[in-house]
Amino acid sequence: MQVRRLEPLGEPLATPSAAGQPAYVRIAAEWAEKIDSGTLRHGDPLPTREELAESYGVSKTVIRDALGLLHQDGYLQSGTRRGTSVFRLQRYELPMYVLEADDRGRDAFNDAVEAQGGKPYQHIRVETIVPSPEIRAALALEDNELALARRRMRTIDGVPYCICDSFFPHSLVAGTPISDPTDIKRGGRHVLRELGFEMVRHRDSIRSRRPHAREISELEISTGLPVIRHDRISYLADGRPVRLMASAFPSDRWELTYEVEK
Repeated sequence: MQVRRLEPLGEPLATPSAAGQPAYVRIAAEWAEKIDSGTLRHGDPLPTREELAESYGVSKTVIRDALGLLHQDGYLQSGTRRGTSVFRLQRYELPMYVLEADDRGRDAFNDAVEAQGGKPYQHIRVETIVPSPEIRAALALEDNELALARRRMRTIDGVPYCICDSFFPHSLVAGTPISDPTDIKRGGRHVLRELGFEMVRHRDSIRSRRPHAREISELEISTGLPVIRHDRISYLADGRPVRLMASAFPSDRWELTYEVEK
């Protein structure tokens, strides 16, 4: 792809809100907007530092700092032969409202990804844990109760796309397929239903934050890329919480969608 030469810094970047910002921050913001809007796509090459410095009328040090910021925020990748290029993987839509609301007998996450042309896979491990205060409160556990953690790393076409940890009262699911670290093709919600624990209500909490150490390592993301943390607590008809599903989505790879009926 031929990348067009940019005009030097001028009026568009000299707005009152941007005037007090360092030049490298303004340049990084302009390139981030180009990438977020789709003007530049994954793998598109950037001009050299020399070309960028000349286009913007700034020093190569300013360009270095701008590119460093974009690297930290996960917008760029560097190769010894190809130079610096855009890093933006395919963004998938995840319709959160259908993950629990169907009887298809298959994993709804996998169906959503496959419908968009991706090949999903999940690496699973199961642990018996002493729950943290957050997990204990979400599941309304007593002080001496244990939890079962079903930890999943979800990949698409071999690329890490999501960490999804589900926590259950240990006494409820011990010895069931949920405690087995193999893929539950029909989805865990169907297993709970078969056990007589049908989830009838869900409470979602969504927030954005900097990635934690495990997320940086397992999702292979940069330290400055925010993750979307999605927590869903699921309840039985009698009001008892039966599952906490805690997911971490790299913010550059997902769009979480909902539909609300009147």
